[in-house]
Amino acid sequence: MKRPLYYLLCAIACTSMVGATMPMAAIAEAIQPQETTEQQAQADATSSGTDKAEDGTNTNATADSAEDSTATSTGTSQTDPADANTTDTATPGTAAATGAATTAPTPSLRARTNPTPAAISTTSQTTYAHSATATQNGFTFTVSWNDAPAGTATIFHVTQANGSSQAKARMDVPTYWDGGSQESVCDPSRPAWASYCSLGTAGHDFTFDFTASGTYRIYFYFMDNDRNDPQNDKGIYYLRTTAEVTVNDAARPSVTQIVNSAVAQCRQQTNGSEYDMALWLHDWTLDQLEYDHSLNWCSAESGLTRHQGTCESYQRIYSKLLDAVGIANGRITGNGHT
Repeated sequence: MKRPLYYLLCAIACTSMVGATMPMAAIAEAIQPQETTEQQAQADATSSGTDKAEDGTNTNATADSAEDSTATSTGTSQTDPADANTTDTATPGTAAATGAATTAPTPSLRARTNPTPAAISTTSQTTYAHSATATQNGFTFTVSWNDAPAGTATIFHVTQANGSSQAKARMDVPTYWDGGSQESVCDPSRPAWASYCSLGTAGHDFTFDFTASGTYRIYFYFMDNDRNDPQNDKGIYYLRTTAEVTVNDAARPSVTQIVNSAVAQCRQQTNGSEYDMALWLHDWTLDQLEYDHSLNWCSAESGLTRHQGTCESYQRIYSKLLDAVGIANGRITGNGHT
């Protein structure tokens, strides 16, 4: 009992001596830097952990990268031609192909992307090489454009005359053909192709990039009405004009030319049996494009020249290849897929 009491008295005496020689403010100052240093170290560690970013990019590359060619396209205009029958209409819902990767991912094929008819700022240009017009009720709508070199999007300048502030227009999905079957380059069910833009007094610009030799036809639709104001209702609910552009450029081969070239290579690298050719062409198709998760591009044109497409693109390309080598094939659809 005496020894514990002795230690307690010693501790009290030491505390009294320290208190007498060092004021409390000085004790606080001596302790504070240590706490601040510890807090700063903890904050630095937290900041360092936060600043470490992980690359979450989802890689869907399936094939070799492709180079874009450069050349100049030619264009012609045509006003309201009769509707052309369109084959292989795009199916709205599509599914991506699945498979286990066995090698390191190859560079992405998506060197250039034009998923929608993007609107750009109005240009000050007043003269164009080509134009197409549509008139109704004394009002005129005009689409004007110039030929654009390969790799550069063509600008379609849309204007109106004698219309109201309610006048607007939209660019429909381009169709493509090169002597074979006509196809929609994109899926017409996508909302982007149904959106109207106001024309105002300066007009509006739409863009599209032509990537293959052949003929493209684009419908432009106009509206100028105001049901809430009958006196100013111009009565234009459905007016159309057509821009037709023909591209003839060796640097931008047509779909048929690309298919024929692939078939010639297939015949050289296989034993000529249907099985070997079908397998070779199947693998070649997969090497040409990546699945378009925007569900916009859906054609052989987009798959072979833009390297993007939904299941429609894969089916159309493979069918063209099998037809070219004389292998019977068919099309199966279900649940929004093909």
